[in-house]
Amino acid sequence: MIDCGTDWLGRLTAIAPTAILLTHAHPDHAGGLAQGAPCPVYATSETLRLVRRFPLRDRRRVPIKKAITIGGITFKAYPVQHSIRAPAIGYRVTTKRGTFFYVPDVAKLPNVAEALSGVSVYIGDGATMRRSMVRVKDKTLIGHAPITAQLDWCARAHLNRAIFTHCGSPIVRGDPRVLDATMRSLGRECGIDASLARDGDRLCFPGGDGYKGSGMIERPAR
Repeated sequence: MIDCGTDWLGRLTAIAPTAILLTHAHPDHAGGLAQGAPCPVYATSETLRLVRRFPLRDRRRVPIKKAITIGGITFKAYPVQHSIRAPAIGYRVTTKRGTFFYVPDVAKLPNVAEALSGVSVYIGDGATMRRSMVRVKDKTLIGHAPITAQLDWCARAHLNRAIFTHCGSPIVRGDPRVLDATMRSLGRECGIDASLARDGDRLCFPGGDGYKGSGMIERPAR
């Protein structure tokens, strides 16, 4: 399980994950661990420090840009710019059939070519479609890059598939048909098959690549 926000508080026993990895320590990504976790929790040293008050029995450090294997899946953490108080990372996740990059909150992805090289699917920050929520603080970019900027990153890395999750309120509350049409249009401008994630979607790599959704669901994933 990657990230465990406050909306998962008290539900971990039922979900029964075998491992939880955190991208950063903001409550909507780590607050679900306030009562502990039934499994090992993996995070960078900085994130583990920020969640030190949580009663986590098994804390494991995630190194930066060094692959670790959990349950037969390989994870490599890449630093991204998003928050000064809660430094964030994105995960490059590799299975036997394919690789995807997951970064739910990002203002800037440094060294796009390195992070996305060989990736089949980019799963990114769905805070906004076009409006930038990026600002500068202490000479560092913080906030959320719009989907259009992330599609540009994907195009530069020659990716042809992008999915956006952790969506902002305008997207979650919007008309799904209008949103889907807008996403397809934005993606076509960059030569990318772009879509919004929905609760229940499943990502698979048949024959080494591909994406399979669970069908139209009323609202995009938050």
